[in-house]
Amino acid sequence: MNYRNGFLAAAAVIGLSVAALPAHAHPGKGGGFPPPGGPGGPGACMPGGHGGGMSMLEGLDLTKQQRKKIDTILREAHDQDHADDMRDESSKIHQQIQDILTTPGPVDKDKIATLQQQQATLRAQAEARHLEVASRIHDVLTADQLAQVKARQTKIHDLMEQLREVEHPAPPASDK
Repeated sequence: MNYRNGFLAAAAVIGLSVAALPAHAHPGKGGGFPPPGGPGGPGACMPGGHGGGMSMLEGLDLTKQQRKKIDTILREAHDQDHADDMRDESSKIHQQIQDILTTPGPVDKDKIATLQQQQATLRAQAEARHLEVASRIHDVLTADQLAQVKARQTKIHDLMEQLREVEHPAPPASDK
């Protein structure tokens, strides 16, 4: 994974950990609180946001009790993310790397390696948080709802694979 994709993946994980809302999970019924960061929440338009993260709740018929529990889980995650300020930290590290790469003279590869390790640590922390939130939401869902989520994820995966095949077809076999 190259640096740019790694940074985008980290941003997506951080954004997705707080982006899902019961209003998305139960369109038209309202309730819940406004998405953090505005409509769609942070990370809503991030690459890979479809089918992953909390968008798994879209289309599920959640009960009021389930929506309330999920609201609580997401509020806690949102509050924790803002308390820790990991986005700012990651942004500062990214800027430091950019500064090193755009400064005349030899590139301090050791410093870049140290900064990359710091980014990797932040990504791992964000992923751990995301998985904790997903695990807690999993425990709120019924077996039928989880089966619906699995079927939707499988369908999205298959469609994405078809898209990749269309975008990047295998080269034709050459006759020799």
